[in-house]
Amino acid sequence: MSPDPDRLALDRAGDTRRPAFLSFARAYARRRVAHGLDGLWVSGLPQARAALAGRPLVFAANHVAWWDTLLLLVLDEALGGVGWAVMDAANLSALPFLGWVGALPLDRSSHDRSRQCLKASAALLDRPGRSLWMFPQGRQRPAHLRPLDLKPGLQTIHAEGPVDIVTVSLNYVFLEKQHPAAVVHFAAPIPGAAVSAADLLPTVERALLDGLAAIDAAAVEATDGRRARTHPGDPLPGFSP
Repeated sequence: MSPDPDRLALDRAGDTRRPAFLSFARAYARRRVAHGLDGLWVSGLPQARAALAGRPLVFAANHVAWWDTLLLLVLDEALGGVGWAVMDAANLSALPFLGWVGALPLDRSSHDRSRQCLKASAALLDRPGRSLWMFPQGRQRPAHLRPLDLKPGLQTIHAEGPVDIVTVSLNYVFLEKQHPAAVVHFAAPIPGAAVSAADLLPTVERALLDGLAAIDAAAVEATDGRRARTHPGDPLPGFSP
């Protein structure tokens, strides 16, 4: 019997997903978010879900805090596809259970090894419903710092075959409780085939900054004393729980 090509591609990318553990981790993440944050508020999720149903996508998010990993578990489940996330190989080796929920190793020991890992990850984006999450900043960084300092990993993915990119702006804002709210903005897909390699990172950065600006504007309106908050379940205009 010839080897399954899909299994070979998964093995090359370093996939160690365990569906049973993933289900447990998603339930755990939902509990932590529910009890540790003042809600998870999202805009653009239905549009992102519809886009993913029709084609593979790269989700490019800014990286703010360790909470981001838990948010990705919740958001990826809500999107309804099959998603992986690129993660530093050394950190993944120290925390192998993250591979069980879909993290793929990125070996940063050399430029060539890093490129090979990204190429293997990109090869999984061969059908609708599959996605790859990336933090193109490569490290945690406060959301207010400019520029965002994006690294070229997205360009490596793009060179393997243009895939549409959805930027995901993340931030944590204090409203009226002692814990911050997690606020997420999914932008409209950036058509990979229509963006050159040279324009890719500036285009992604502009989209991420626009999303962060939308989050800031909603937070200002929600906490403005002149605004009567008559519906505590919807504290952020334009964002849904």
